[in-house]
Amino acid sequence: MKEQKEKVFGTDGIRGKVGEYPMTIDFAMRLASSIAKVMTPNGGKVAIGKDTRISGYMFESALESAFVAHGLEVILLGPLPSPAIAYYTIKQNCDFGIVISASHNSYEYNGIKIINHQGEKIDREIESIIESKLSDTPTTNTAEALGKAKISNTSRNLYKSLLMSIFEDNDDHLPLKGFKIVVDASNGAAYKLAPQVLLDLGADVIPIACSPNGKNINLDCGSTHPETLRKTVVATDSNLGIALDGDADRILIVDEEGGILDGDQILYILAKANISNKSFNHKVVGTITTNSGLETKLRDMNIDLYRSDVGDKNVYSMMKKTGAIIGGESSGHIINSEYSPTGDALLIALIIIKESLNKELKISELVSDLELLPVLNENIDTEDLLLTNENFLSDLANEINSKNPEGRVIIRPSGTEPLIRISIENKDQDVASTLAKDIINSIKENG
Repeated sequence: MKEQKEKVFGTDGIRGKVGEYPMTIDFAMRLASSIAKVMTPNGGKVAIGKDTRISGYMFESALESAFVAHGLEVILLGPLPSPAIAYYTIKQNCDFGIVISASHNSYEYNGIKIINHQGEKIDREIESIIESKLSDTPTTNTAEALGKAKISNTSRNLYKSLLMSIFEDNDDHLPLKGFKIVVDASNGAAYKLAPQVLLDLGADVIPIACSPNGKNINLDCGSTHPETLRKTVVATDSNLGIALDGDADRILIVDEEGGILDGDQILYILAKANISNKSFNHKVVGTITTNSGLETKLRDMNIDLYRSDVGDKNVYSMMKKTGAIIGGESSGHIINSEYSPTGDALLIALIIIKESLNKELKISELVSDLELLPVLNENIDTEDLLLTNENFLSDLANEINSKNPEGRVIIRPSGTEPLIRISIENKDQDVASTLAKDIINSIKENG
Protein backbone atom coordinates (compact mmCIF):
# COMPACT_ATOMS: atom_id res chain seq x y z
CA MET A 1 0.00 0.00 0.00
CA LYS A 2 1.40 3.38 -0.94
CA GLU A 3 0.13 5.18 2.17
CA GLN A 4 1.97 2.73 4.42
CA LYS A 5 5.31 3.84 2.95
CA GLU A 6 4.69 7.52 3.54
CA LYS A 7 6.42 9.50 6.26
CA VAL A 8 3.97 9.50 9.18
CA PHE A 9 6.01 11.14 11.94
CA GLY A 10 5.70 14.90 12.21
CA THR A 11 7.21 17.48 14.54
CA ASP A 12 5.62 15.86 17.59
CA GLY A 13 5.02 12.18 16.90
CA ILE A 14 2.14 11.00 14.75
CA ARG A 15 -1.06 13.01 14.62
CA GLY A 16 -4.23 13.26 12.56
CA LYS A 17 -8.02 13.18 12.48
CA VAL A 18 -9.50 10.10 14.10
CA GLY A 19 -10.79 7.67 11.48
CA GLU A 20 -8.49 9.03 8.78
CA TYR A 21 -5.04 7.66 7.98
CA PRO A 22 -2.89 7.39 10.02
CA MET A 23 -5.20 7.61 13.06
CA THR A 24 -7.02 4.33 12.46
CA ILE A 25 -7.13 1.10 14.45
CA ASP A 26 -5.43 -0.85 11.65
CA PHE A 27 -2.56 1.61 11.56
CA ALA A 28 -2.24 1.75 15.37
CA MET A 29 -1.79 -2.01 15.57
CA ARG A 30 0.75 -2.08 12.75
CA LEU A 31 2.56 0.83 14.36
CA ALA A 32 2.70 -0.91 17.74
CA SER A 33 4.08 -4.07 16.15
CA SER A 34 6.69 -2.01 14.27
CA ILE A 35 7.68 -0.15 17.44
CA ALA A 36 8.09 -3.42 19.33
CA LYS A 37 10.27 -4.89 16.57
CA VAL A 38 12.57 -1.87 16.70
CA MET A 39 12.56 -0.91 20.38
CA THR A 40 12.18 -4.32 22.08
CA PRO A 41 12.90 -7.14 19.60
CA ASN A 42 13.49 -9.59 22.45
CA GLY A 43 10.59 -8.53 24.66
CA GLY A 44 10.39 -5.87 27.32
CA LYS A 45 8.15 -3.42 29.14
CA VAL A 46 6.11 -0.47 27.86
CA ALA A 47 4.03 2.13 29.69
CA ILE A 48 0.99 3.59 27.91
CA GLY A 49 -0.70 6.81 29.00
CA LYS A 50 -3.24 9.09 27.38
CA ASP A 51 -5.18 12.31 27.67
CA THR A 52 -8.97 12.51 28.07
CA ARG A 53 -10.25 12.51 24.49
CA ILE A 54 -12.82 9.83 23.73
CA SER A 55 -10.73 8.10 21.07
CA GLY A 56 -7.97 7.46 23.59
CA TYR A 57 -9.70 4.33 24.86
CA MET A 58 -9.81 2.92 21.34
CA PHE A 59 -6.16 3.53 20.55
CA GLU A 60 -5.09 2.39 24.01
CA SER A 61 -6.79 -0.96 23.43
CA ALA A 62 -5.30 -1.34 19.94
CA LEU A 63 -1.77 -0.60 21.08
CA GLU A 64 -2.14 -2.81 24.15
CA SER A 65 -3.32 -5.74 22.02
CA ALA A 66 -0.47 -5.46 19.53
CA PHE A 67 2.17 -5.09 22.24
CA VAL A 68 0.84 -8.07 24.21
CA ALA A 69 0.72 -10.11 20.98
CA HIS A 70 4.40 -9.26 20.52
CA GLY A 71 5.21 -10.54 24.01
CA LEU A 72 5.60 -7.26 25.89
CA GLU A 73 4.60 -6.39 29.44
CA VAL A 74 2.17 -3.49 29.12
CA ILE A 75 1.48 -1.05 31.96
CA LEU A 76 -1.64 1.07 31.50
CA LEU A 77 -1.33 4.48 33.18
CA GLY A 78 -4.70 5.90 32.18
CA PRO A 79 -5.19 9.69 31.77
CA LEU A 80 -1.88 11.25 32.75
CA PRO A 81 0.20 14.25 31.63
CA SER A 82 2.87 13.54 29.01
CA PRO A 83 5.72 14.52 31.37
CA ALA A 84 4.31 12.14 34.00
CA ILE A 85 4.38 9.31 31.47
CA ALA A 86 7.99 10.16 30.64
CA TYR A 87 8.88 10.24 34.34
CA TYR A 88 7.19 6.88 34.96
CA THR A 89 9.06 5.38 32.00
CA ILE A 90 12.37 6.43 33.55
CA LYS A 91 11.65 5.52 37.16
CA GLN A 92 10.04 2.15 36.45
CA ASN A 93 12.75 1.07 34.01
CA CYS A 94 10.41 0.71 31.05
CA ASP A 95 12.01 0.08 27.67
CA PHE A 96 9.84 2.81 26.19
CA GLY A 97 6.64 4.74 26.79
CA ILE A 98 3.66 5.72 24.67
CA VAL A 99 1.66 8.94 24.92
CA ILE A 100 -1.76 8.90 23.23
CA SER A 101 -2.58 12.57 22.73
CA ALA A 102 -3.04 15.28 20.13
CA SER A 103 -1.82 17.89 22.61
CA HIS A 104 -3.61 21.21 21.97
CA ASN A 105 -5.83 19.95 19.12
CA SER A 106 -9.58 19.39 19.46
CA TYR A 107 -11.09 16.00 20.29
CA GLU A 108 -11.55 15.08 16.60
CA TYR A 109 -7.77 14.58 16.47
CA ASN A 110 -5.48 12.20 18.28
CA GLY A 111 -1.82 11.29 18.16
CA ILE A 112 0.83 8.85 19.28
CA LYS A 113 4.21 9.86 20.73
CA ILE A 114 7.03 7.45 21.56
CA ILE A 115 9.36 8.02 24.51
CA ASN A 116 12.63 6.13 24.98
CA HIS A 117 13.86 4.62 28.25
CA GLN A 118 15.43 7.94 29.22
CA GLY A 119 12.12 9.78 28.97
CA GLU A 120 13.10 11.49 25.73
CA LYS A 121 11.13 11.59 22.49
CA ILE A 122 12.75 9.21 20.00
CA ASP A 123 14.99 10.71 17.32
CA ARG A 124 14.34 10.86 13.60
CA GLU A 125 16.61 7.88 12.85
CA ILE A 126 14.50 5.57 15.04
CA GLU A 127 11.32 7.02 13.55
CA SER A 128 12.56 6.16 10.05
CA ILE A 129 13.31 2.55 11.01
CA ILE A 130 9.83 2.20 12.53
CA GLU A 131 8.27 3.69 9.38
CA SER A 132 10.16 1.17 7.23
CA LYS A 133 8.39 -1.70 9.01
CA LEU A 134 4.83 -0.38 8.85
CA SER A 135 3.94 -2.55 5.87
CA ASP A 136 4.88 -5.71 7.80
CA THR A 137 2.12 -7.93 9.14
CA PRO A 138 1.69 -7.37 12.91
CA THR A 139 3.31 -10.08 15.01
CA THR A 140 1.14 -12.49 17.00
CA ASN A 141 3.11 -14.86 19.21
CA THR A 142 1.89 -18.27 20.25
CA ALA A 143 0.05 -18.49 23.57
CA GLU A 144 3.09 -19.36 25.66
CA ALA A 145 5.01 -16.33 24.36
CA LEU A 146 2.34 -13.66 24.78
CA GLY A 147 2.85 -10.69 27.05
CA LYS A 148 0.44 -9.36 29.64
CA ALA A 149 -1.11 -6.05 30.66
CA LYS A 150 -1.78 -4.46 34.03
CA ILE A 151 -3.06 -1.17 35.36
CA SER A 152 -0.66 1.00 37.36
CA ASN A 153 -1.83 2.34 40.72
CA THR A 154 1.35 4.34 41.42
CA SER A 155 1.92 6.54 38.38
CA ARG A 156 0.06 9.60 39.68
CA ASN A 157 1.75 9.56 43.10
CA LEU A 158 5.16 9.00 41.51
CA TYR A 159 4.74 12.13 39.43
CA LYS A 160 3.36 14.08 42.38
CA SER A 161 6.56 13.33 44.30
CA LEU A 162 8.57 14.98 41.51
CA LEU A 163 6.38 18.08 41.57
CA MET A 164 6.44 18.37 45.36
CA SER A 165 10.25 18.18 45.29
CA ILE A 166 10.31 21.74 43.92
CA PHE A 167 9.64 22.89 47.49
CA GLU A 168 11.71 20.27 49.32
CA ASP A 169 14.08 22.95 50.66
CA ASN A 170 11.14 24.84 52.18
CA ASP A 171 10.57 24.23 55.90
CA ASP A 172 6.89 25.06 55.57
CA HIS A 173 4.89 21.94 54.67
CA LEU A 174 2.29 24.25 53.08
CA PRO A 175 4.52 26.66 51.12
CA LEU A 176 1.65 28.02 49.00
CA LYS A 177 -0.64 28.85 51.91
CA GLY A 178 -2.31 32.19 51.25
CA PHE A 179 -1.63 31.94 47.51
CA LYS A 180 -4.75 31.96 45.33
CA ILE A 181 -4.35 30.16 42.01
CA VAL A 182 -6.76 29.60 39.14
CA VAL A 183 -5.87 26.45 37.19
CA ASP A 184 -7.27 25.67 33.74
CA ALA A 185 -6.51 22.03 32.89
CA SER A 186 -8.06 22.30 29.41
CA ASN A 187 -10.33 19.36 30.33
CA GLY A 188 -7.24 17.30 29.64
CA ALA A 189 -4.79 14.89 31.18
CA ALA A 190 -4.03 16.97 34.31
CA TYR A 191 -7.66 17.60 35.26
CA LYS A 192 -7.23 15.76 38.60
CA LEU A 193 -3.53 16.18 39.22
CA ALA A 194 -3.16 19.92 38.76
CA PRO A 195 -5.71 21.08 41.37
CA GLN A 196 -4.70 18.27 43.72
CA VAL A 197 -0.98 19.14 43.77
CA LEU A 198 -1.68 22.84 44.34
CA LEU A 199 -4.10 22.01 47.16
CA ASP A 200 -1.56 19.68 48.77
CA LEU A 201 0.93 22.55 48.75
CA GLY A 202 -1.54 24.74 50.60
CA ALA A 203 -2.84 26.96 47.80
CA ASP A 204 -6.38 28.25 47.52
CA VAL A 205 -7.33 26.67 44.18
CA ILE A 206 -10.01 27.71 41.73
CA PRO A 207 -10.30 24.99 39.04
CA ILE A 208 -11.78 25.64 35.61
CA ALA A 209 -11.96 23.26 32.63
CA CYS A 210 -11.28 20.33 34.95
CA SER A 211 -14.36 18.29 33.96
CA PRO A 212 -13.56 16.26 30.84
CA ASN A 213 -16.29 14.42 28.97
CA GLY A 214 -14.19 13.03 26.13
CA LYS A 215 -15.16 15.77 23.69
CA ASN A 216 -14.44 19.06 25.48
CA ILE A 217 -10.66 18.78 25.64
CA ASN A 218 -9.11 22.14 24.59
CA LEU A 219 -12.60 23.48 23.81
CA ASP A 220 -12.45 27.24 24.42
CA CYS A 221 -10.05 26.67 27.30
CA GLY A 222 -6.46 25.85 28.13
CA SER A 223 -3.25 27.41 26.86
CA THR A 224 -4.70 28.18 23.41
CA HIS A 225 -7.86 29.88 24.76
CA PRO A 226 -7.00 31.74 27.99
CA GLU A 227 -9.85 34.27 27.88
CA THR A 228 -11.92 32.69 30.68
CA LEU A 229 -8.81 32.16 32.78
CA ARG A 230 -7.83 35.82 32.49
CA LYS A 231 -11.28 37.00 33.54
CA THR A 232 -11.40 34.55 36.44
CA VAL A 233 -7.98 35.60 37.79
CA VAL A 234 -8.98 39.25 37.85
CA ALA A 235 -12.51 38.63 39.17
CA THR A 236 -11.28 36.46 42.05
CA ASP A 237 -8.28 38.64 42.90
CA SER A 238 -5.99 35.64 42.43
CA ASN A 239 -2.20 35.72 42.46
CA LEU A 240 -1.97 34.00 39.08
CA GLY A 241 -3.59 31.65 36.63
CA ILE A 242 -2.13 28.54 35.05
CA ALA A 243 -3.30 27.29 31.65
CA LEU A 244 -2.31 23.84 30.43
CA ASP A 245 -2.90 22.09 27.12
CA GLY A 246 -4.48 18.69 26.59
CA ASP A 247 -1.49 16.63 27.67
CA ALA A 248 -0.07 19.22 30.11
CA ASP A 249 3.36 19.61 28.54
CA ARG A 250 2.62 23.20 27.50
CA ILE A 251 1.96 26.14 29.80
CA LEU A 252 0.73 29.70 29.68
CA ILE A 253 0.65 31.87 32.81
CA VAL A 254 -1.73 34.72 33.58
CA ASP A 255 -0.46 37.32 36.03
CA GLU A 256 -2.49 38.99 38.78
CA GLU A 257 -3.60 41.74 36.39
CA GLY A 258 -4.84 39.34 33.70
CA GLY A 259 -1.74 39.76 31.55
CA ILE A 260 -0.45 36.75 29.63
CA LEU A 261 3.06 35.39 30.05
CA ASP A 262 4.08 33.24 27.09
CA GLY A 263 6.99 30.84 26.72
CA ASP A 264 9.55 33.57 26.04
CA GLN A 265 8.69 35.43 29.24
CA ILE A 266 8.75 32.19 31.19
CA LEU A 267 12.22 31.42 29.79
CA TYR A 268 13.35 34.83 31.01
CA ILE A 269 12.11 34.17 34.55
CA LEU A 270 13.82 30.78 34.59
CA ALA A 271 17.08 32.24 33.28
CA LYS A 272 17.11 34.88 36.03
CA ALA A 273 16.20 32.27 38.65
CA ASN A 274 19.19 30.14 37.65
CA ILE A 275 21.87 32.83 37.56
CA SER A 276 23.45 31.55 40.79
CA ASN A 277 22.85 27.87 39.95
CA LYS A 278 26.19 26.09 39.46
CA SER A 279 24.62 23.88 36.77
CA PHE A 280 23.61 26.91 34.71
CA ASN A 281 26.18 27.65 31.98
CA HIS A 282 24.65 30.96 30.85
CA LYS A 283 23.08 29.32 27.83
CA VAL A 284 19.36 29.17 27.02
CA VAL A 285 17.79 27.38 24.07
CA GLY A 286 14.84 28.81 22.19
CA THR A 287 13.59 28.25 18.65
CA ILE A 288 13.47 30.17 15.40
CA THR A 289 10.25 31.77 16.69
CA THR A 290 11.69 32.98 20.00
CA ASN A 291 11.20 36.73 20.29
CA SER A 292 14.22 38.87 19.46
CA GLY A 293 13.46 41.00 22.52
CA LEU A 294 14.31 38.06 24.76
CA GLU A 295 17.55 37.47 22.88
CA THR A 296 18.55 41.10 23.41
CA LYS A 297 17.72 41.01 27.13
CA LEU A 298 19.59 37.76 27.69
CA ARG A 299 22.61 39.17 25.89
CA ASP A 300 22.60 42.10 28.31
CA MET A 301 22.75 39.49 31.12
CA ASN A 302 25.71 37.72 29.44
CA ILE A 303 23.47 34.78 28.56
CA ASP A 304 23.62 33.27 25.07
CA LEU A 305 20.42 32.28 23.27
CA TYR A 306 20.66 29.31 20.92
CA ARG A 307 17.88 28.73 18.40
CA SER A 308 16.68 25.29 17.33
CA ASP A 309 13.99 24.29 14.86
CA VAL A 310 10.43 24.35 16.20
CA GLY A 311 9.47 21.37 18.39
CA ASP A 312 10.41 20.58 21.97
CA LYS A 313 12.31 17.52 20.73
CA ASN A 314 14.56 19.84 18.72
CA VAL A 315 14.89 22.17 21.69
CA TYR A 316 16.03 19.34 23.94
CA SER A 317 18.50 18.11 21.33
CA MET A 318 20.06 21.58 21.21
CA MET A 319 20.10 21.71 25.01
CA LYS A 320 22.14 18.50 25.10
CA LYS A 321 24.57 19.85 22.49
CA THR A 322 25.12 23.14 24.33
CA GLY A 323 24.86 21.86 27.90
CA ALA A 324 21.95 24.25 28.59
CA ILE A 325 19.55 23.27 31.38
CA ILE A 326 16.82 25.72 30.31
CA GLY A 327 15.04 25.70 26.96
CA GLY A 328 11.64 26.07 25.39
CA GLU A 329 9.28 27.45 22.82
CA SER A 330 7.22 30.63 22.70
CA SER A 331 4.12 28.41 22.63
CA GLY A 332 4.85 27.25 26.18
CA HIS A 333 6.75 23.97 25.86
CA ILE A 334 9.38 24.66 28.52
CA ILE A 335 12.10 22.24 29.64
CA ASN A 336 14.19 22.32 32.81
CA SER A 337 16.49 19.33 32.30
CA GLU A 338 17.52 19.24 35.96
CA TYR A 339 14.08 17.76 36.58
CA SER A 340 12.84 16.34 33.29
CA PRO A 341 13.91 15.87 29.65
CA THR A 342 10.53 16.98 28.35
CA GLY A 343 8.20 19.97 28.53
CA ASP A 344 6.33 19.94 31.84
CA ALA A 345 3.66 22.56 32.45
CA LEU A 346 2.98 21.85 36.14
CA LEU A 347 6.65 21.59 37.04
CA ILE A 348 7.44 24.92 35.37
CA ALA A 349 4.41 26.57 36.99
CA LEU A 350 5.64 25.56 40.44
CA ILE A 351 9.15 26.86 39.70
CA ILE A 352 7.68 30.21 38.62
CA ILE A 353 5.52 30.38 41.76
CA LYS A 354 8.54 29.55 43.93
CA GLU A 355 10.51 32.35 42.26
CA SER A 356 7.66 34.79 42.94
CA LEU A 357 7.66 33.80 46.63
CA ASN A 358 11.45 33.88 46.97
CA LYS A 359 11.76 37.32 45.36
CA GLU A 360 8.60 38.58 47.07
CA LEU A 361 7.44 39.87 43.70
CA LYS A 362 4.09 39.64 41.94
CA ILE A 363 4.04 37.53 38.79
CA SER A 364 3.84 40.63 36.59
CA GLU A 365 6.88 42.11 38.33
CA LEU A 366 9.01 39.10 37.40
CA VAL A 367 8.94 40.22 33.74
CA SER A 368 8.47 43.98 34.13
CA ASP A 369 11.95 44.71 32.76
CA LEU A 370 11.61 42.50 29.66
CA GLU A 371 10.52 44.21 26.43
CA LEU A 372 9.38 41.86 23.68
CA LEU A 373 8.80 43.00 20.11
CA PRO A 374 5.13 42.95 19.06
CA VAL A 375 4.35 39.90 16.91
CA LEU A 376 1.70 39.50 14.23
CA ASN A 377 0.77 35.86 13.53
CA GLU A 378 -1.07 34.63 10.45
CA ASN A 379 -1.86 31.13 9.18
CA ILE A 380 -2.51 29.92 5.62
CA ASP A 381 -4.43 26.71 5.01
CA THR A 382 -2.31 24.48 2.76
CA GLU A 383 -4.95 21.91 1.75
CA ASP A 384 -5.47 23.72 -1.57
CA LEU A 385 -1.85 24.83 -2.00
CA LEU A 386 0.93 23.04 -3.86
CA LEU A 387 4.33 24.68 -3.53
CA THR A 388 6.65 22.96 -6.00
CA ASN A 389 9.76 24.82 -4.81
CA GLU A 390 10.67 23.39 -1.39
CA ASN A 391 12.91 26.39 -0.66
CA PHE A 392 10.30 28.97 -1.56
CA LEU A 393 9.21 29.79 2.01
CA SER A 394 12.75 30.19 3.37
CA ASP A 395 13.81 32.21 0.32
CA LEU A 396 10.79 34.49 0.73
CA ALA A 397 11.56 35.03 4.43
CA ASN A 398 15.23 35.79 3.68
CA GLU A 399 14.27 38.29 0.97
CA ILE A 400 11.88 40.16 3.29
CA ASN A 401 14.29 40.12 6.23
CA SER A 402 17.04 41.64 4.10
CA LYS A 403 14.75 44.66 3.61
CA ASN A 404 13.32 44.70 7.13
CA PRO A 405 16.09 45.66 9.60
CA GLU A 406 13.56 46.84 12.20
CA GLY A 407 12.00 43.42 12.64
CA ARG A 408 12.05 39.76 11.72
CA VAL A 409 9.86 37.48 9.62
CA ILE A 410 9.47 33.72 10.12
CA ILE A 411 7.59 31.63 7.54
CA ARG A 412 7.35 27.90 8.11
CA PRO A 413 5.05 24.93 7.53
CA SER A 414 3.33 23.64 10.66
CA GLY A 415 4.55 20.27 11.87
CA THR A 416 1.18 19.30 13.33
CA GLU A 417 -1.49 20.89 11.11
CA PRO A 418 -2.00 21.60 7.35
CA LEU A 419 -0.94 25.22 7.74
CA ILE A 420 1.81 27.64 6.82
CA ARG A 421 2.59 29.78 9.85
CA ILE A 422 3.72 33.38 9.43
CA SER A 423 5.17 35.41 12.33
CA ILE A 424 6.22 39.01 11.92
CA GLU A 425 8.15 40.88 14.62
CA ASN A 426 8.04 44.66 14.25
CA LYS A 427 7.46 47.61 16.56
CA ASP A 428 5.28 49.17 13.85
CA GLN A 429 2.22 46.94 13.50
CA ASP A 430 1.09 48.79 10.37
CA VAL A 431 4.32 47.69 8.71
CA ALA A 432 3.73 44.17 10.00
CA SER A 433 0.20 44.10 8.53
CA THR A 434 1.48 45.24 5.14
CA LEU A 435 4.21 42.61 5.17
CA ALA A 436 1.67 39.91 6.12
CA LYS A 437 -0.56 40.79 3.16
CA ASP A 438 2.42 40.73 0.79
CA ILE A 439 3.60 37.36 2.13
CA ILE A 440 0.16 35.76 1.88
CA ASN A 441 -0.26 37.01 -1.69
CA SER A 442 3.19 35.72 -2.69
CA ILE A 443 2.51 32.28 -1.24
CA LYS A 444 -0.91 31.97 -2.88
CA GLU A 445 0.49 33.13 -6.24
CA ASN A 446 3.16 30.43 -6.07
CA GLY A 447 0.85 27.73 -4.70
